Amino acid sequence: MNKYNVKVMNNIRKAVYGICILLSTLLMSSCNNDDYLVDGGISNPYFDGNVMQYLESRPDLFEDLVKVIKLTKWNDILRNEEVTFFAPTDFSINKSVDRLNYYLYNYEGKDQITGLSQVKSEVWEDLIGMYVMEGKYRLNDIAQIDTTAVSTYPGQTNLTYDKSYKMTMGVCYGDANGIKYAGYRQIMYAYQDFGYPLYAYVSSCNIEPHNGIVHVIRLDHYLGFSSSTLYMKALEAGIDYPDKNRMIVGKEDDEEHLLKEKNDE
Repeated sequence: MNKYNVKVMNNIRKAVYGICILLSTLLMSSCNNDDYLVDGGISNPYFDGNVMQYLESRPDLFEDLVKVIKLTKWNDILRNEEVTFFAPTDFSINKSVDRLNYYLYNYEGKDQITGLSQVKSEVWEDLIGMYVMEGKYRLNDIAQIDTTAVSTYPGQTNLTYDKSYKMTMGVCYGDANGIKYAGYRQIMYAYQDFGYPLYAYVSSCNIEPHNGIVHVIRLDHYLGFSSSTLYMKALEAGIDYPDKNRMIVGKEDDEEHLLKEKNDE
């Protein structure tokens, strides 16, 4: 059995624990109904260390994320620079890897990956970069957003740390006792370039290491905001198959490589 399939089974056991740790106990589907997890806050938001050390301190949520970050430039940045990190959990990475393997096997006729390092480091670097903002943004620093009244409450749009992506941050205000915007607040983080916004909901916010702010993204998020993003970027960059000493970039390049191998025999 593929080790990622085994890991998914293990993640089912971890899910309840992870959700409890994130203190995500209420449900909502947008600012107005109840399909999404809402942040309950944490009693002590401060962490005695840098952003990377915080992630390393939580292997129950970020073990694979830490492995991926260490393949990229973000390892140094999250240790040394002042940033806000919208942290996707291992559940997001595993969901995306599962989709990658599904597409590879069923649509490309390729072997599934068995290790995160088989995806090129530049792919991980690009995807993680979507979640890193320069400077500190606590919940109270972020503008209000209402997905049903975007012209009035649009949130705020910022470039990511490396200026590669334009992302929207916003705080969604719930209603309480019939009073609009008087209820709970939840951070939303959106990518717009698909032609429509794809939202990620924060389940635990305002975690504060020495050099930044961490907002933990809800468990059902796909890395890159779409179930196919990792697949498309990984296939385009080329996937390493160390056991076969070959790479694939796409169908045409793979066929040419196989033909070369045949001619060399």
